[in-house]
Amino acid sequence: MCGEVQVPEDHLDVCRVCNATGQNCRVDETTQAGDGIENTDFVFYVSARQTERCHKGLTVAYAAHCQQEASLDRPIAGHANLCPDSISTKPQELHTLISTVKHEILHALGFSVSLFAFFRDDDGNPRTPRNPDTGKPHLNEDLQIHQWSNTTIRKITRQNWSVRGGHVNKTIDMMVTPRVVAEVRKHFNCDKLEGAELEDQGGEGTALTHWEKRILENEAMTGTHTQSPVFSRITLALMEDSGWYRANYSMASPLSWGRGLGCNFVMRSCKDWIQLNNAKGHSIHPFCSKVKQDPLQTECTDDRNSVALCNLIRHNYELPEKYQNFDSISNIKDGEEVYYGGSVALADHCPYIQEFTWRNKNVTIRGSHCHFVENNPKAEKNYALESYGQGSKCFDHGDAMWEERNCHHTREWQHWGSGCYRYNCSDGRLHIFVGNYSYTCYFPGQKLSISISANDWLHRGALICPSCEEMCGEYFGARDEECRLREEAPPLNKYPRDYLQCGASALSALYWYHQPIFLAIVSMAIVLLSRSRR
Repeated sequence: MCGEVQVPEDHLDVCRVCNATGQNCRVDETTQAGDGIENTDFVFYVSARQTERCHKGLTVAYAAHCQQEASLDRPIAGHANLCPDSISTKPQELHTLISTVKHEILHALGFSVSLFAFFRDDDGNPRTPRNPDTGKPHLNEDLQIHQWSNTTIRKITRQNWSVRGGHVNKTIDMMVTPRVVAEVRKHFNCDKLEGAELEDQGGEGTALTHWEKRILENEAMTGTHTQSPVFSRITLALMEDSGWYRANYSMASPLSWGRGLGCNFVMRSCKDWIQLNNAKGHSIHPFCSKVKQDPLQTECTDDRNSVALCNLIRHNYELPEKYQNFDSISNIKDGEEVYYGGSVALADHCPYIQEFTWRNKNVTIRGSHCHFVENNPKAEKNYALESYGQGSKCFDHGDAMWEERNCHHTREWQHWGSGCYRYNCSDGRLHIFVGNYSYTCYFPGQKLSISISANDWLHRGALICPSCEEMCGEYFGARDEECRLREEAPPLNKYPRDYLQCGASALSALYWYHQPIFLAIVSMAIVLLSRSRR
C-alpha cells in the first residue's frame, strides 16, 4: 500500500528482507520484480476516500512519501488522499481545490517533517549526520521521526514575547537553510531574521510540517486554508534547499502578507505590533481589533483582492496565556479580553482581516474574492452595485451605509463597509466603474458620491479612492508612464448622478451634464415629491 492506494504489482521491485537495523538485506526469493515505470522521477498515487483520518478536525486532504531512492534519499513515490465530504465543486472553489492538491504534492516531494532530516546541500552532502549503523539520520524516539541537524531546523527563543498583562518566553522552530533564510529576510525586510518559522500547533500532521500561520497567513504551505492561497518564493526556496530540485522562481506567486513590514512584525507578537502601531497612529494591518458582530462592517484585504472581515471573536473558553493578545478591547468589559482572539487558532489567535463566504443553512452561497464572477450578488441584493470578476478590486465605502430608495420605501443594508468594483488605469488616473458610470479619482481619500438608478431602485452611497500609485503604479510603470499629481477634484455635478422621479410627468430624466442651477432646483422638487409619496 502507498497511503490508501494498493500499488500495482508491476510497479514493484522484488522484496528485500533486512535485520532490525536495516542492514544485511537480502532478496526474498518468492517475489519477482515488476516492469516498473520508465523515464519517471516520481510516482504519485491519489485516492478520494472518506477515511477515519478525514474526520479528525477539519481535514481536507493528507499526503506523504512512500519510498526514497537509496543514493540521495530523494522521494520517488508518494500518495495523497482527498476527503470527499470536505471538497466543494463550486466554480469559485476550484482555485482552492487545485491549491490543495499542489499543497499535498509538495508534502510528498519534500515539505514534510519526516523528510527534513534527509535534506542535502548543493554538493549532495547530507545536512544531517548519518548513523553509521543504519546509514540514516538518528531517530527521535519521542517524535518517531528522523532528527534533523541545527543546520536545517533550529530552535530559537523569543524573550519578552508580549501577551496580556506582561511577557513570556516563546520557543519556536525555524527552517534555517540558506535559500529560505535569504528569501524570508528579503520578504519581511528584516536582515537579522534567523529563518522561516514553522507551525507549532495542530498536532501530528500539522505542527513542524507547515509554515507558521501568524507570519505567513495565506502562503499555501501553512496548515489551514483561509484565503487566496499562493505558493511563494519562500516555499520554492525550501524545496531547492532539500538538495533534490532546482526551483523556477518565475513560477512563484506574489505574497503580500507581511511583505516589507520589518523585524517588529515577524519577530514580535501580534500584540506588540498592534500596540506599537496604534501608539504611532499607523495602520495595524494585516492585524485588526474590531470585534466581529452585527452589523457586519467589512474591509478590504491589503492586496484589495477580497472583501474581508476582522476575525476577532469571543471564544467560549479562556484563551491560553500565550495567545491572549489584548489588554483592552473597545466596547468590551474589562477582564473579558481573555475570551477574545482571532478565530484561526494556528495564527496564535492573532485577529486579522480575512476573506469569508456567505452561507445559508451551512451551504455556501458565494464568496468575497473579487476575481470570481460567481461571487456577484443577485441583482435584488446588490445594494452597493458591486461587480465581481477579473479586473475587479475591493474599495472602501466610507463611514455611511449604502441605501436603496424608491418612491415608497427606503432601506439600508446592515452589512456594509467595502465592495468589489471594476477599475482601470488611464490618462495618469485611477477610474472606478459603478453600474454603467465611471468615476475618476484625483487624490487618495477622495470621497466619490454615488447615486445610480438600477433594478427599480435609486442606489446611494460612496466609495473612497485609494492612491493612484497603489492601484496603477505598476501598470503605468510598465508603460513608461506615471500617476499624475494630486489635484482638486471637480465639483459633484461633473460626476455621473441619477435622481429619483416619482410620477411627475413634467420632470424628465436628469443627467449629470445638466446645468448646476437646474439640477439644484429640480432635485429639490424631486425630494419633495418623493417625500409626499411615502
